Amino acid sequence: MATQEQIKAARYAIERLRDQHANDVRKLIGLLESGAMKGKAADKLIEDCKGWQAAYNNVFNRALALVDSTAVSAAPGASTPDPLALSQSRVPGVPY
Repeated sequence: MATQEQIKAARYAIERLRDQHANDVRKLIGLLESGAMKGKAADKLIEDCKGWQAAYNNVFNRALALVDSTAVSAAPGASTPDPLALSQSRVPGVPY
């Protein structure tokens, strides 16, 4: 089981990565929409970037749901859960 501190640290790291990723993709889409690239290829790349953003948002939401569903250890120094086992667990209401 994870300690509350470990769970908070994992949540913080996931949220930071989610925000960084969202900012990077928004910047790329903004560049493309402002005319950095033109034509059908640019339009296709913009569509792909928007799809990529939606897919990764889903990944980050799933990761946060897994962190939220992690049991908290009451005893200090308790073992942490196996991340592979967590990634294979099912969270109700979260599509896979």
